[in-house]
Amino acid sequence: AVAAMKEAKRRGFRVTTNSTFFNTDTPQTIIEVLNYLNDDLKVDEMMISPAYAYEKAPDQEHFLGVDQTRELFKKAFAGGNRARWRLNHSPLFLDFLEGKADFPCTAWAIPNYSLFGWQRPCYLMSDGYVPTYRQLIEETDWSKYGRGKDPRCAN
Repeated sequence: AVAAMKEAKRRGFRVTTNSTFFNTDTPQTIIEVLNYLNDDLKVDEMMISPAYAYEKAPDQEHFLGVDQTRELFKKAFAGGNRARWRLNHSPLFLDFLEGKADFPCTAWAIPNYSLFGWQRPCYLMSDGYVPTYRQLIEETDWSKYGRGKDPRCAN
């Protein structure tokens, strides 16, 4: 992967990475990974995410809870790292990761379409599919989802 990123950069392509962090990571491992991508490989942008739990995942032990996520990223972002790294995220999402802001679950924020249709309510859940986006938006009971409403939305 590193050789491919270097070659893509050499040929003038923009390179964006997507890193998911689990409960086995520490602030230091996040810092090391993002420093390497940012400073050594000089990727154009980096996306980061805590490992969000979902039912179909074969490994259910390594997802991050809300409190773990906040603690992990608060420490990783300390010392100016957040501003220095070329992160491809809104300040609101980064504030959410650090625990500076909290937002309700927005299952509809990342709609997913596949051969089966539109997955409701979001790509992390298995509550069925509908053939049209209109049906996804209008026929899904969004009030059933979110922290405190559905245990799958807890983190």
